Amino acid sequence: MSDVSPRDWRYRRISKFSDVEEVLAEVTRRISVKLGTITLRPRYAVGHVLAEDVFARIDLPPFHMSHVDGFAVRSSDLSGASEDAPVGLVVEGHIGPGERRGRIGPGSTFRIHTGGYLPEGADTVVPQEDVFTDGSKIYVSHPYRPFENVVPAGSDVRRGQLLANKGDVLSPAKASLFETLRIFGVNVREAPRVTILSFGDELTDSPVEAESGEKILNTHAVLVSQMARALGCEIVGNTIVPDRPEAVRAAIDEAVNNSHCVLTIGGSSVGDIDLVGAELGKRAELFIQGLKLQPGRVGGVALIGGKPLIMLPGLIHSTVNVFNYLAAPVLLHMLEASSEQFIIKVDAYLAETVEFQRWIDFKRIVWVTLKRLDGGGYEAHPNIADASNISSITYSHGFIEVPPNKPVVARGERVVVKIPLWFTWSIKEPV
Repeated sequence: MSDVSPRDWRYRRISKFSDVEEVLAEVTRRISVKLGTITLRPRYAVGHVLAEDVFARIDLPPFHMSHVDGFAVRSSDLSGASEDAPVGLVVEGHIGPGERRGRIGPGSTFRIHTGGYLPEGADTVVPQEDVFTDGSKIYVSHPYRPFENVVPAGSDVRRGQLLANKGDVLSPAKASLFETLRIFGVNVREAPRVTILSFGDELTDSPVEAESGEKILNTHAVLVSQMARALGCEIVGNTIVPDRPEAVRAAIDEAVNNSHCVLTIGGSSVGDIDLVGAELGKRAELFIQGLKLQPGRVGGVALIGGKPLIMLPGLIHSTVNVFNYLAAPVLLHMLEASSEQFIIKVDAYLAETVEFQRWIDFKRIVWVTLKRLDGGGYEAHPNIADASNISSITYSHGFIEVPPNKPVVARGERVVVKIPLWFTWSIKEPV
């Protein structure tokens, strides 16, 4: 008779881990949320996702424009100009920036400022420092070619030109361009309404409770809400939920009713007090927990009524990694926007060898700090730390992905550092 007792699996466990790409494909295929379209003036639509292609309505500049302060002339009038025989021209009028007026004939000119549009008949501009005057005329001492010191009409943007694609995030520069081109209304996606639920009796938003040691400050929710806002979301709820089944159920019900997407923080592990996964597993039409992503393996996703609920684990590295690999792509899918426009990629050389002892068949995430090399390029310095260590992420520029079944990344190996702009509000300058 064996002395070894049968294993007792009374405690909940994750029995299967799935590739995060497969999970993402499955959930996005089944999301039924359809965001509406709203029309905004471009200056107020910055950060929104365009719901249609945008084309130029006019040329830019709309007419030939002066590049200098000077005099608009006909180049043919100056063909014989020289120091010994300067050509005199009568000033017929004045053109300010953005103005277009008049017509010039032989022997005449208009005073014109930078940004002014050339009068009819003019094809070049003589800089003011290249002329002299006797009080009645201005004189030019050498010839000028057609379109010298002139910005030709349509040289910046042509009428009908594609300015931005459906799915592009409207930047401040593009908003300025649109309004310059007299586009005063653009159709953009409605902002996804997002509720953030932080689970745990130990959490508080009160500095007094945190200072006394009674509770832990709910800082993860601050970070998650800012990352979601950077993706164009509207945060409609940000709630701490106690570790009680009835509270968990009520919070999830309210969040699903009021939101397009729900982000949960914590409660997704397999301990007795981790109730989120257990609750979602009972009621979701799709429930996947366990990702081949480290840190982040206990993260997951659920669908209730076609709405996504992304489970972000409570340890900060896992929180951010699952947001980057599940929450951000899901939100951008709902917005019909590409994630590539939110991610900067930098080629670098790894500064130190990194070895892995566990989770070898998972995708592993290593946060790094970039440093410039004297000869050009960058070196990526790994910030290896426990998954609960927030400073290692805080002082990183981005992260590298280590593919499954690669136990070692050697010093000097070429790597790609990903910098998600929803995480990095302002890019830290490499030193």
